[in-house]
Amino acid sequence: MKLGLHARYGGYALVTGAARGIGRAFATYLAADGFDLLLVDREADETTALAKALHAEHGIDARALVYDLADPGLATKAQEWAEAYEVGLLVNNAGISVLDPFFEISLETHLATLDLNCRATLMLTYIIGKKMARQGRGGIIIVSSASAMSGSPYFCHYAATKGYGLNLAAGLWSELQGTGVDVLAVCPGMTDTKPVQDQALDKDLPFYIPLTGPEPVALGALRALGKQPTLVPTFADRMSAGLLSKLLPRGWTLSIMKRSIEKMRG
Repeated sequence: MKLGLHARYGGYALVTGAARGIGRAFATYLAADGFDLLLVDREADETTALAKALHAEHGIDARALVYDLADPGLATKAQEWAEAYEVGLLVNNAGISVLDPFFEISLETHLATLDLNCRATLMLTYIIGKKMARQGRGGIIIVSSASAMSGSPYFCHYAATKGYGLNLAAGLWSELQGTGVDVLAVCPGMTDTKPVQDQALDKDLPFYIPLTGPEPVALGALRALGKQPTLVPTFADRMSAGLLSKLLPRGWTLSIMKRSIEKMRG
């Protein structure tokens, strides 16, 4: 499927959290569009296998960059990537989500979530995006969450970190208009990915948290890039987001979410 993004931005597409879920879907669509790929993930076997498969199918240069983005040396590593490769499109997708009461999640886990969901997004956006701005060409996608629009009980910190990505992208979208660099925040609802499966979040979902596949999220974001600052990718997610973030008072929204998540947790 040709989306025309490689013709617009050129170079490599760097996708974080590329081995699975939404990141894998992004990588697959971008390979079909003609991008060479830099696939960043800490899962060595899966990332390497994906790079080989996409190279074989599309004849592109697909490189597995096995790296933990929570590592303190990320700034140096990101600078190395920016200097070694012409990155035309950056997809900040890697993230941590943990469903539990706030005080039952360890501080170490909260800090790791902050490092990956916020710190890594900031560093990659700043270092790689700065080069794009100098060249007057590029695209940046930040994968946020529908929970960023309202907050969420039992996802308190996750939703807060996703709010960071949402607002960073929206501000940059405005700031960089006319420069040749496009920015988008994509805000999916509950998506069928490994963290959702591992925590059984795909079981007995409440009516307003429809389960979405990763492919519509990635494809919707790629089609929207350069046209708008934010995207809630599916109709069901847009209906849910509108109901919970715009039509109902915040207290009602959070109460509904709390009761439904508690029912889901048993």
